[in-house]
Amino acid sequence: MNSFQRKSLYAALAGVGALGVTATANAVAINPNGLGQVLIYPYYTVNADAAGNAYNSLLSVVNTTSSAKAVKVRFLEGRNSREVLDFNLFLSKFDVWTAGIIPSSSGGALVKTGDKSCTIPESKTTLQLGVNFVNFAYVGDGGGDGLDRTKEGYVEMIEMSAYTSTNCTSIVVTHVGGVPGCQGAKHPLNDNSAQTDASSAFGGLFGGITLINVGSGTDYTEEAVALQRFNFAGSALYFNAGSVSPTLEFSGPKKSVVYEGFSNDCASGGTVFNSDGTINCQKNFSRIGDDSVYWATW
Repeated sequence: MNSFQRKSLYAALAGVGALGVTATANAVAINPNGLGQVLIYPYYTVNADAAGNAYNSLLSVVNTTSSAKAVKVRFLEGRNSREVLDFNLFLSKFDVWTAGIIPSSSGGALVKTGDKSCTIPESKTTLQLGVNFVNFAYVGDGGGDGLDRTKEGYVEMIEMSAYTSTNCTSIVVTHVGGVPGCQGAKHPLNDNSAQTDASSAFGGLFGGITLINVGSGTDYTEEAVALQRFNFAGSALYFNAGSVSPTLEFSGPKKSVVYEGFSNDCASGGTVFNSDGTINCQKNFSRIGDDSVYWATW
């Protein structure tokens, strides 16, 4: 049986500078409808309010597509964005996965779920009982070594790969009567088969998080920020459970643009300044969604 492992230091947002100012046809961008390959849940907390009542943070992710998916789920503390736990989650087609981040008797936080979706490490003896967040990645970084740092932070979910309906991984993780096969005797789920069967990710995830304080009668809800075209290069990004990869640095192509004017006449505007140093005269702008977001093709 696998176990949750220590991770090396990880700067969660190191790649954000490459995410772009506004979208080119191939560049990663925020999806205004909340659907994407990457979901960033901006804040979780299990801290107590002034009355001493602790918050719980309840999160969900939905696979809106007809393909099974492997998703890296990563929890990061809020002080220096150090990882406190991760695992690989497998969503069957049109699947929903839910979990709660709650206070731990260790003085920090833990994640717990009653969901039956497959994970590596296997969830029946870990996540369903509750797994404590750990401090391995931030001990000695100057921000304090205590587990209290795990009590607030944020969550990343990165779609690593999709699976066609006929391969073994897709069959094993698909719910039948509400329960997937996961560790079935014939084809138990493992990193090797998940890597072999992996196809490129293409998005279609959305999610949200609710901070609820039952004792004080308050709750706050926030949708996850969704990044689309995160891995436009097209190859699968599957990494074994216990790996610090993939991270936000894996976005591609790494290109951002700034548009000066939106005229179809270059003399009146329509200049594109690219992060690779090139400048284009662009006449073929077309609006997507709202007045501030445009495609540009050249």
